[in-house]
Amino acid sequence: MTWIIIAVLIVVFIVGYRVLTSDTRKAIDTISNLLKIKPIYIESMLQEMGPRQTQMFIRSTSNGSAEEVRKAAYLVFIYHTFIKNPSDENVELWRNTLIRAQISPILAAEHTDAALFYFAELDLDAFELAQFRRHYNLHFNPEPGTLLHVLKPKPTLMHFLVC
Repeated sequence: MTWIIIAVLIVVFIVGYRVLTSDTRKAIDTISNLLKIKPIYIESMLQEMGPRQTQMFIRSTSNGSAEEVRKAAYLVFIYHTFIKNPSDENVELWRNTLIRAQISPILAAEHTDAALFYFAELDLDAFELAQFRRHYNLHFNPEPGTLLHVLKPKPTLMHFLVC
């Protein structure tokens, strides 16, 4: 009889946990599926936010609005490129992640404003974040019409065989 009571308590605990965390899991899964990344990247970001901001973030992204999910993707980008690791290799990696998800890689002021709100407990410097945005857009997203230096590919053995 006690085994049945223990089993029922375990089942109730598991079901209760799944129900209480369903919005969080849904938000994390939505963003990770869009960006094709592991959920741990979003979970680590949520741990850095304050409890109030985390709840607002989860509420806005779990509703499934495509625009809100895209805004959340920019927050993941800013978190991993500005807060965690601002190296050029990492920025390029996360930029390619945005492009792979068919999200414009251009960082707008509204995205940095959202980051300042959601990461308020980290006391981000608004000026540094604006400088990061300008630097990123200038170096990683040149405007159409700017002349890029195009390097000629080095001739390969195949090139000589074809010619």
